[in-house]
Amino acid sequence: MIDAPLHAKYRDLSSAADRALRSAAHHPDPVPTDGDPRWGLSLVLRIEGEVRDALCAELAALAAARRAPHLVYAPEHLHSTVRSLEGFRDEVPPGLVDRYAALVREAVAGLPEIEIDFRGLGASEGGVFACGYAGPGLTELRERLRRARPASDRPGGDGDRVRDTAHVSLMVFRPPLVPEPGLADHVAARRDTAYGTVRVRSLSLVRYRPTADSAGLTELDRITL
Repeated sequence: MIDAPLHAKYRDLSSAADRALRSAAHHPDPVPTDGDPRWGLSLVLRIEGEVRDALCAELAALAAARRAPHLVYAPEHLHSTVRSLEGFRDEVPPGLVDRYAALVREAVAGLPEIEIDFRGLGASEGGVFACGYAGPGLTELRERLRRARPASDRPGGDGDRVRDTAHVSLMVFRPPLVPEPGLADHVAARRDTAYGTVRVRSLSLVRYRPTADSAGLTELDRITL
């Protein structure tokens, strides 16, 4: 189930991040403000069961390896993003959530089962993640959502693209910028570790509430598959 082009993409991202972490050249994302295209209303799949248990050990190891106060996700917030639907809003109107919930319920009708195999840790200049490789069900859902997206005054960061990754963010980098050889070494040592397969039974509409001290999300609605 390992997709060769996606594997190469994760590898290239991680190679660049390895160099950046060792030289303190990584780029922490700023805390979003109202109107930013990232960190807004999103459709995600939560990571549960044995895969979450396996990744919890990595959360603890990453926290122990960091030198700066980078943010480690709480186990209950582990997720993979299906699509960024809206940009960041200080307050998300309930009517907007209802509109997207209806759109998602229509998009999942007759959808093939979504499975994601998680193998290896990776990194970008903004954080550390578990590499995910999805079957065709996720790609089909993303394409349906891309075609169905409504007009919005706060478009999400995905725009007209269809994501090809299915990673799970584990750590979000935060200042100060200092060399992080421990993090780089840990990610490199786990590049082939198998974490298991998730079979998705539900999707969640969420909003993010990232701050300088925490990275988390709030579930606004759940759609059963």
